[in-house]
Amino acid sequence: MNICKWTNRTYPLFSDDCTIGEILSDRKSAGLTYIISVDSDGRLAGVAKVDDIKDVDPATPVSEVIAEPVFYCRDSDFIEDAALMLIESHDYVLPVVDNDFLVVGAIGVFEILEGLMEFTAMDKPGTRVSVILEDKPGALRDVVDYLAEREVNILSIITSAAESEDERRVVIRTDESDIGMIAEILQEKGVSFESISEEEGFGV
Repeated sequence: MNICKWTNRTYPLFSDDCTIGEILSDRKSAGLTYIISVDSDGRLAGVAKVDDIKDVDPATPVSEVIAEPVFYCRDSDFIEDAALMLIESHDYVLPVVDNDFLVVGAIGVFEILEGLMEFTAMDKPGTRVSVILEDKPGALRDVVDYLAEREVNILSIITSAAESEDERRVVIRTDESDIGMIAEILQEKGVSFESISEEEGFGV
């Protein structure tokens, strides 16, 4: 999923000709932990952590304390790429730039979680079922086919490593709220499941 949808386009940006005092006294900086600075053309000039500049002489130009960012996102990147960069950088926010290096916003942990909620369908009511499948081609397709035969609509599928190297843990979310029906389908087809539960869903 492209991060363009999740980019925070209202994240405050500060000109590189501002002073530290001007930035820290600006109401826009209240609550920020990460300063994104742009040049006169709106291109990414550098970044700084508020904790690193709060004790600097207020008259100091921000251009003297900002650093060229090692990590930033393109607006064409995938949300998974942004998540990996946040983990690697240990930051909570990353600047987002377009192909001309113009800053179009920022993406942070909160936006990543919003994206995760959507593409896992965590916010939708239905059923969540966790199964352990043999790690081989066609194993997941069979389960999907079993559900499709009974016209059960799948909202999302996530796989992860299981305890055994020969197996995968698969979490399937459907819009069917009758967990008894889902359990019956799987049992009829000989598919064992770790857990099955009804999900109420929630909005943001």
